[in-house]
Amino acid sequence: MARKLLIVIFVFTLAALELLAIRQEQINTVHTMTVLHQKIAWQETSLDALRFAIEGECSAESLGLFIAAEVSHHE
Repeated sequence: MARKLLIVIFVFTLAALELLAIRQEQINTVHTMTVLHQKIAWQETSLDALRFAIEGECSAESLGLFIAAEVSHHE
């Protein structure tokens, strides 16, 4: 009886360890995904800043000042 009980405990322990290993893989995957999402968000923020800078440089007012400066420079 004691031998069967030890075998059952051993089998359940192995199953529990396997479940823990699977859970750890899931945690690692979620962590990796979180890091990637943070990087994507940072890059989107950087792209937005570049878009605003380009929009500011290409606005009608900025282009008008640039053209006026170029015309006065060539005169």
